[in-house]
Amino acid sequence: RVAESPVALECRHFKTIPLPDDQGRAVDHMVIGRVVGVHIDDRFIHDGRVDTGAMRPIARLGYSEYAVVTEAFRMRRPD
Repeated sequence: RVAESPVALECRHFKTIPLPDDQGRAVDHMVIGRVVGVHIDDRFIHDGRVDTGAMRPIARLGYSEYAVVTEAFRMRRPD
């Protein structure tokens, strides 16, 4: 696991799928795993819930842009 990461997903390999280029050659692969464990630093658990904003996760936006999430909110789904 990455020492500075507040969360780690422990996975078991399920399947590797070759991804072909335009000529049909497998140049990339997609790896699919099954999550068998979740490890969360206790500092980020408050009242039995994970405080996602406190972890400051990084989100990929597109191109070469990223964002740091500093705040999360809850919204109940309608019945």
